[in-house]
Amino acid sequence: MNRYTKLNTLLLALTFILVGTLKTSAQGGAGITMVKDPKAEKILKKLSEKSKKFTSVYASFDYNMKNKDAEIDETQAGELWFSGDKYRIELPGLVRVSNGKTLFTYLTEEDELQISNAESDEEGAEMMQPSELLTIHEKDFKYQHAGNETIDGKSLDIIKLFPEKADKPFHTINLYVDASNSSLYKIEIMSKDGSTFTYTLKKLNPNASFAGSKLDFDRNQAGDVIDLR
Repeated sequence: MNRYTKLNTLLLALTFILVGTLKTSAQGGAGITMVKDPKAEKILKKLSEKSKKFTSVYASFDYNMKNKDAEIDETQAGELWFSGDKYRIELPGLVRVSNGKTLFTYLTEEDELQISNAESDEEGAEMMQPSELLTIHEKDFKYQHAGNETIDGKSLDIIKLFPEKADKPFHTINLYVDASNSSLYKIEIMSKDGSTFTYTLKKLNPNASFAGSKLDFDRNQAGDVIDLR
């Protein structure tokens, strides 16, 4: 499995974890018209208002990728540290750190560090740039409330999101929102290639305190350094 595919979908998922605010539209594409769902809109508004108060975040999560045709069903654990335009993501075999100016991608098994300019990173452009994490409200989605489900004793509202632009590599995002505290429990991203990426939040600490060094990377710890700037 491509580790960069993980990162692209992860950045998209984290957009909703950290912000959860959307600019939605009642008009669909490809002949589809979506009526604005007042219930979904109310839930998304509460999620947005709560998330906008975050100045920093620590989160741990479980990541699962399924693709029936490729016989893939893999679950891994990950962690996130985030503050302003800086972030750190750790997944098995991969660490990505942005200090707002420089992007460090460290492949732990290969002991290889790739360095690029954060603002010019195009690898995940088709999914979500890190700099766009706090401007998701400028992206257009259609939406609808798709019912409720109880998981682990939690009553969850299911919100389906559909991108306005057909050029995205995903066609549907399912948000599972905890009705008791207006927070995200799980995100499912349905890819056009038949893959389903699921992110389940295990812990979310808003306004968390952590060392500034967590959001930077010491290039001296890598054996092989490739500077792509």
